[in-house]
Amino acid sequence: MEELRNYLVLKFTNAVFIEIFGRYASNSEMAEFVAEDGSVSMTFRMVNGVLEAPTTCEQCLSLMYVLFETNPDSAVGRVYKAHQREILRETLYRLTQVLDGFSDIRMTIHAEKRDDKSPGGIRTTNNDVTIKRMRSTETFSGK
Repeated sequence: MEELRNYLVLKFTNAVFIEIFGRYASNSEMAEFVAEDGSVSMTFRMVNGVLEAPTTCEQCLSLMYVLFETNPDSAVGRVYKAHQREILRETLYRLTQVLDGFSDIRMTIHAEKRDDKSPGGIRTTNNDVTIKRMRSTETFSGK
């Protein structure tokens, strides 16, 4: 097996995401991935090998739903699999709000692979990613 231990840790704040999942998850399920301060913290195993780090909120959202689907043993994965159609429908309907709701996405991608240069050796990499959502507004005065 090429990948020995590959996982991704994802932390962010997004009230709209929490609201959508809160419709379908029990309080105990929500407590598994939502902290008291309202931040979301999840760890996923990467079943399809090492992932490329996302650079935008849109890419992060896409990656999240792939991870939910491929990690049905996690609380968020179980909720997602049980209510996939409803969650996707509401996410698409409220896509602008979901994307604008992201704040300081922090992600660590941990990967271990066999090292071809050293028989029996293992090469470990950690890729830390932070995506900050910046908003700007402009107003025009008709004067």
